[in-house]
Amino acid sequence: MRLRALAAELGPGGQLPTEMELMTEHGISRATVRRALDTLVDEGLLTRRRGKGTFVRHNRLVHGLDQLRPFVTIFTEAGQEPEGKLLIHEWVSDSARLPEPIAETDQEALHVRRLYRADGVPTSIADIFVPKQLGLLITRADLEDHPVYQVIQNKLGREPHHADVIVRSLAVTEDLEALDAPLGSPLLVLQRTTFDRDDAMLECTNLYLRPDAIELQLRINAADLQGAAYDFSAPSTRLVRVNGKNS
Repeated sequence: MRLRALAAELGPGGQLPTEMELMTEHGISRATVRRALDTLVDEGLLTRRRGKGTFVRHNRLVHGLDQLRPFVTIFTEAGQEPEGKLLIHEWVSDSARLPEPIAETDQEALHVRRLYRADGVPTSIADIFVPKQLGLLITRADLEDHPVYQVIQNKLGREPHHADVIVRSLAVTEDLEALDAPLGSPLLVLQRTTFDRDDAMLECTNLYLRPDAIELQLRINAADLQGAAYDFSAPSTRLVRVNGKNS
């Protein structure tokens, strides 16, 4: 099969023939078709959408972690017109449902879930939690029309100053079915907790990112690399002190 050539011909977003159609056209077994498709999915050339088929993947969007900005800007910077659909607007008081940074400081929070699509394709879900004191000042209409940072700045007059960011992985669950990804497939999860200049929490967001659609990037500077000395042949690897500094 010349699946790579077919994918190039179809272009980003193009839908491939079904497995049965590929079997019939090329006179090969289903196992062979699936192996070929699996290979190109693993390479990131193709993506599967549950119940819809296999498609040529769009180029991944890039979410840079080197600056604080609204998540929606990753779409506009790539020249795409994103759709941000509000799925949930509710108050949550069950600590088990609150992200840890919120649960540690507040008994209740405003919870908003937003689904992002690019060119009609689901790419990510944002679970946004706003502490009660601020959430009481925010309406559903505010968040239907604008990103949370814009509401915090323009309506509440609070300026995001810094954020703690944690990145981990998670398997797709039924709760995230709006992402249109197979159950059990991997997701990137980015938790961002934003504070003002006085370290008051403004919001905590869990971003669930399809790795076939979005990648995370960070540029870091080297520091004190020349002072590091290791000995991997020793019974236990040691980090030694060079020029009076821990390296």
